[in-house]
Amino acid sequence: MESQKLLEQGLSLHQAGRLEDAERLYRQVLEQDADNQDALHFLGLIAHHRGAFDEAARLIAAAIEIDEPRATFHYNLAAARIEIGEPGGAIQSYRRVLELQPDHIEAAYSLGALLGQDGRAAEALQALDRALGQKPGYAEALAAKSAVLEQLGRSAEAVAAGRLAVAAGPNLAEAWTNLGTALAASGALQEAEQAHRRAVELKPDYATAHFNLGNLLNDLWRGPEARAQFRRALELDPSDKSARGNHLMNLLYDTDVSEAQLFEEHRKWGLQAPAGGKRAADFASRADPDRRLRVGYVSADFRTHSCAYFLQPLFANHDKGAVESFAYSSVRRADETTQRLEGLLDHWRPVAEIADAAVAELVAADGIDILVDLAGYSGGGRLGIFALKPAPVQISWLGYAATTGMAEIDYRFTDAIADPQGAADDLHSERLIRLAGGFHCYAPPATAPEVAPPPSLENGFVTFASFNNPSKLNRGVISVWASLLRAVPDARLLLKGRGLDFEPVRARILAAFGGQGIEASRIETMAWMPRQQNPIGVYARADIALDTFPYNGTTTTLEALWMGLPVVTLAGARHSGRVGASLLSHAGFADLIAADAESYVDIAASLAADSGRMSEFRGAARGALGASPLLDGPGFAGKIETAYRDVWRR
Repeated sequence: MESQKLLEQGLSLHQAGRLEDAERLYRQVLEQDADNQDALHFLGLIAHHRGAFDEAARLIAAAIEIDEPRATFHYNLAAARIEIGEPGGAIQSYRRVLELQPDHIEAAYSLGALLGQDGRAAEALQALDRALGQKPGYAEALAAKSAVLEQLGRSAEAVAAGRLAVAAGPNLAEAWTNLGTALAASGALQEAEQAHRRAVELKPDYATAHFNLGNLLNDLWRGPEARAQFRRALELDPSDKSARGNHLMNLLYDTDVSEAQLFEEHRKWGLQAPAGGKRAADFASRADPDRRLRVGYVSADFRTHSCAYFLQPLFANHDKGAVESFAYSSVRRADETTQRLEGLLDHWRPVAEIADAAVAELVAADGIDILVDLAGYSGGGRLGIFALKPAPVQISWLGYAATTGMAEIDYRFTDAIADPQGAADDLHSERLIRLAGGFHCYAPPATAPEVAPPPSLENGFVTFASFNNPSKLNRGVISVWASLLRAVPDARLLLKGRGLDFEPVRARILAAFGGQGIEASRIETMAWMPRQQNPIGVYARADIALDTFPYNGTTTTLEALWMGLPVVTLAGARHSGRVGASLLSHAGFADLIAADAESYVDIAASLAADSGRMSEFRGAARGALGASPLLDGPGFAGKIETAYRDVWRR
């Protein structure tokens, strides 16, 4: 039988769902005509149906080599490339479809959705608008457009697109969860929760809907519920990097999780290296112990962000003769801080829109000797780069308050107070490098006003304050602070943070204090303030700062000290609960460190009863901090560079 008839019969069987019979006929076609592009393509579709995605991509690519200008071939190759984890290749395929067939609506939508997932929001919006220009009521494209607009910071437009999406596709879970995300960004948190729950109801096995609901519940000060949603998202999709990061990050807030459990969870869910990643042995030829080192820093926080206060002193004081510095920046919205940091480093690589594997190739091409992660599992983290081991030595520092659980990261910078020798070493996958004088160096904001007198002198009562993330305000913290307010019955408490301007959050926190016998009139809440409003000035309204536990503050602690406030902290068992002790010890204020809840209350109450001591502290704090290792930029850069040289020589 001639090949064309065999092909037609095979296609008929294929369409009837008789895949084995269809495959047999397609292979007979290839026996007669090895270059039959249609038979190769159809075999690729059968392989895709069976989940053999690599084989599908190979077969369809072979068909394209024979008959390249076939839009359908490129479209189906894109689908296979997505399944085998090649989003860049899929994007190329969709672009080729649109070159060959400009009115291909599905290709325009798929390209836009994929670009959005890859963080290339502006390009994604163009592709989605192309699809919607031909089909205005395309629910999936409207849902994707809502997500892309939110990426671009255009929340009002994202809400509008989301509403159109749910109107066009009322049973489309993706439309509801994207609408929920846009509503949350716009401040409509209650409606956002309804939208996310509708998405979960429509599609209970949709991991992204659980993840987004978890984010919202976190914002609503409902931590245990949020953690349950993150766990569910991870159960449904163990490969979801965002769900993994939020699950691990939120365990740090959980008082019921032990240090051993934290370690086990990080080892369990820590990002694993894919097959084929480079190993340190591949870099043996670079091991000249004394040459200038090429050091790369990876972060999405090279911008107006708390991390920048700790990066600037190091970057500004690097010895150019000892270190050639590189930044791999995932910043999506650069600002004046980005420009300032860029000017301090030797090389700047924008990688926000580049996949992890491609960034790893860039790192290797740059010949990086030591690659430093500054984010861990926090937002914008790029641990996928480190999993590929593109540099011989990889170090975790600053942006994440726990182990990464990754064998590919060799070291972690800390100090002997944050991570005492012994148990801490057994609870990290990395080898700990304990820096003398602490692992932080702070650059106070230039906009900080002069230290003001204690407000209690004018108010007639003491104001305690915490400007930490409200997620850190667990029931244990509230119980201890309530005990303090009972011990100092005329004192007030000032809380400032994201979400505290939202009434349900405020009411929930006030109710928790009310359950401890503290009247709402004694507690004032303030919304988070953008840097443009110079929020550091608000410290002038407080007398004493209270640290949270088991997740201490870092930037807030140093801001408070710089503004003359004593900060009371409780030294816990885990790293995140000992950072406050590290900062206060290295600043010379170890007397403000409590060993337990009772001594925490005693230290704070004693300060509140001594106006002279509070005034004296305000007069001396800035000078003491300025003379400490915490503000010694040249000294800090020197010890970091010494550590780099030491690990390089090992």
